[in-house]
Amino acid sequence: MGKIIGGVVAVVVILIAVVAGIFYFNLDKIIIAAVEKYGSEVTQTDVVLDEVDLDLTSGKGALKGFSVANPSGFDEQHAVQFNTVAVNVDIPNTNDKLIHITEIRIEQPAITYEVNETTNNLDAIKKNVDTFMKENGMGGGEQKEEASSEEGPKLIIDNIYINGGKVTVKSPILLNQKVEGNLPDIHMKDIGKSEGGASPDEVAAQLINEISSQAMAVVTNLGIGKTMGTLLDNAGDLANKVGVGAAAGKAGEISKDAAKSATDAVDGAGKSLKKLLSD
Repeated sequence: MGKIIGGVVAVVVILIAVVAGIFYFNLDKIIIAAVEKYGSEVTQTDVVLDEVDLDLTSGKGALKGFSVANPSGFDEQHAVQFNTVAVNVDIPNTNDKLIHITEIRIEQPAITYEVNETTNNLDAIKKNVDTFMKENGMGGGEQKEEASSEEGPKLIIDNIYINGGKVTVKSPILLNQKVEGNLPDIHMKDIGKSEGGASPDEVAAQLINEISSQAMAVVTNLGIGKTMGTLLDNAGDLANKVGVGAAAGKAGEISKDAAKSATDAVDGAGKSLKKLLSD
């Protein structure tokens, strides 16, 4: 009998080892699936992660080709893009129930701010995120029972660093010129730690909300409105910014007369379009 019991225990141990091996060797696929599934649900747009390169021995890796698509009603393809994200996973304390990430470091993210007649893309995404959080009892309320019982690993993230980001303003009245601002460095910490792990959708909501809020602050500091109407009110000032930026970007190739012409053109286009919208 002892030999039989011992044999059964050995089989169970082997099965556990096989299951654990499958989990670890597919951890990259699990991360991609989680990012795309929950990110898309939270933002109600297409969230894409092209590749995860993870060394299971050291826990160090990189996420490549991350993007959040613009909502419908906007011309630009993406609202947020990260080319490469460095990740450090605590492998010994990671399993099929909990993924412990000690650090995520995002360098030089590109955020596009686009306005239309009624809103802007960042407000539209934030509205989707806030709606998702409210419907799922996040952000101060009790989480829905069905949401908390979903299968899949939870996440604890010690630190998220976002550095060197740029916010680029896009609008037809800027005549395809760019107005840019620097995104302040962001540090988020201890995500999911107090509750023993956060769901992937909670993490996605927190991250996107933080980036969106900081980007909106940059846009406000640039004196740019949240809709086409308020952007038109500042068309003259923005044209001056475009002229200065273009001149600097082309190392003085654009003359003062050309910059003034661009200013006049944008100002005139702004007044005409504003009148059209008000009729």
